[in-house]
Amino acid sequence: MTIKRAVLLIGSPKGNNSSSASLGSYLLSKLEKYDIETETVHLHSEIRTEAKQTLFLEKVEEADLIILAAPLYVDTLPAKVIKALSLIADQRKKLYVDDIKSAKNQSFAAVVNCGFPEAEQNKTALKVYQEFAREAKLKYLGGIAVGMGGAVSGKVLSEMGGMAKDLIEGLNQAADDIVRNHHLSNTVIEKTSKPLISQKWLYTLVGNLNWRFQAFKNGVYRKINDQPYKGERLND
Repeated sequence: MTIKRAVLLIGSPKGNNSSSASLGSYLLSKLEKYDIETETVHLHSEIRTEAKQTLFLEKVEEADLIILAAPLYVDTLPAKVIKALSLIADQRKKLYVDDIKSAKNQSFAAVVNCGFPEAEQNKTALKVYQEFAREAKLKYLGGIAVGMGGAVSGKVLSEMGGMAKDLIEGLNQAADDIVRNHHLSNTVIEKTSKPLISQKWLYTLVGNLNWRFQAFKNGVYRKINDQPYKGERLND
């Protein structure tokens, strides 16, 4: 199958200021160099109503390739991402049951980032994406796992200097694999999963300081260590 059109689904509520947008947009820009038409869909704003959901499914159906870039929420997928994937899977199942000739051959790839230092924290979410592709009868090209997503936070990857060197090289190789409709190579997985900051303690320190700043900014700094549910027992 030749990939002529790709759609990027961004699953972060932060929109263009998110790490998901930075990672997904960079990968999409590389695909455009192969004369692939591209479109970006922000899930949080484009599946709110039934009318928008219909338009969303039409955009997805027109694409040969679906790329999802989303953050990790408590070891799994954000609610809006779950909703979007359910819509796609239901639509695909309906096509295959009612009119298999109209069911388009499509491929799917995922890019997941987390705030944890370790990229392996994304492995459960990637298994969910793989299962989604199987149920929706999409060709699964694989998933990219990125740790230390907080270091990206909407930045342009090409402007991040040496910090993003391995990540950029991995995404460049991913574009080469995807345009050939091949499964992501081991090189892609290895490059993109490398820590953006070699000093794990430094990343953790900055992250903790940022949490404290946000607490102070929102007037809850004195409550940052509260444990309101500690000691409570749930009813059987």
